[in-house]
Amino acid sequence: MEMRDPRIAYVGLGANLGDRAAQLLAAVRALDAAPGVSVEAVSRVYEGAAHTLGPAPQPPFLNAVAALRTSLSPEDLLALFFRLEREAGRERRTRWEARPLDLDLLLYGDEEVRTDALTVPHPYLAERRFVLQPLDDLAPGLLVPGYGVPVRDLLAACPDPISLQPLDIDLHVTAPDAPLDLPDALRYIVVEGVIGAGKTTLARMLAERMGARLVLEEFDENPFLPDFYREPVRWAFHTQLAFLASRFRQQKALADRDLFHHATVADYTFDKDRIFAHITLDGDELQLYENLYGLMEATTVQPDLVVYLQSSVDRLMHNIAQRGRDYERDMSRSYIAELAEAYDRYFRTYTKGPLLIVNSTGLDFVHDAADFERLVRQIASMAGRTGTVHFNPPESAQLRLL
Repeated sequence: MEMRDPRIAYVGLGANLGDRAAQLLAAVRALDAAPGVSVEAVSRVYEGAAHTLGPAPQPPFLNAVAALRTSLSPEDLLALFFRLEREAGRERRTRWEARPLDLDLLLYGDEEVRTDALTVPHPYLAERRFVLQPLDDLAPGLLVPGYGVPVRDLLAACPDPISLQPLDIDLHVTAPDAPLDLPDALRYIVVEGVIGAGKTTLARMLAERMGARLVLEEFDENPFLPDFYREPVRWAFHTQLAFLASRFRQQKALADRDLFHHATVADYTFDKDRIFAHITLDGDELQLYENLYGLMEATTVQPDLVVYLQSSVDRLMHNIAQRGRDYERDMSRSYIAELAEAYDRYFRTYTKGPLLIVNSTGLDFVHDAADFERLVRQIASMAGRTGTVHFNPPESAQLRLL
């Protein structure tokens, strides 16, 4: 078996015999469990009539496309597909026949492959709507090797007359309610990010997924916050000290034993207080703050992992506007840009423990279970690691916005 540097490959999945949905789900799980392969994302499932090239009549097909991160060669991937088809009960007797499982290698990175056994991109890619539509779900802007145009353009020009109906079938590798038992090395996880990055949302989702205690920053209880957004210079010191006291009180509570939860997820680090202080304070006020912070910080609990959601200023401003909090309505772009730079600067030199930097600009972990599960797997893989790991979604995810 030839192992290569990992790349993204796309596989078409189809079935029109037996329990079609169960066959597709089993195939996705088997692919994800195969050595050298992980399922990064799965499209929606579509139902459509069997193609007119096949023997008639045939039951309708269910079709989907999965994005794989793989270190296998195209030939080894094809061998894996054939094995899974056989295990599902497929017997290759007649071309275009009905089948319990069909796995086709559509794309393999940006490579073109032409051998006696394999052609990539798939030779019928541009002619099959049941392939292009789910592929467009995952990677509409992906340039198709040999065609020089993105998937969306191939779909728009596709001559296939077959109509497809999207179905409410979940093919994600791990069900959203499946328990996640993290090792002892990841008992205290913190999600961080600039205002609007989605840190509180992700912290809630992770806590639910892990059955963990959730600790959220009590920003709404800061009585000076609305005044600060109206007059930052006048109210900065009051606001910062109120936050410092609140965050320190919560951090001390983290040391208390929780009889009902084995893990804790929080949506802020104690260190974030200092990031804001160095933006809003200066002179004697900053020096007084530093003295107080130093006394408190030495007694706080350090997280086992910090997940930093890094996002573009455009995305942050969009999310802030969408949630519509009154006191954030007049928040300036320049202030958010300054915060983003301060966060990036801080986490570039972070050395207190493992750090996962997530490029979240194109992730939709709220509405796309595949994005969330991919991020969960990455977090779980941080157990026992040291230093900083960068997580970048595949091209399919980067093209989407929340």
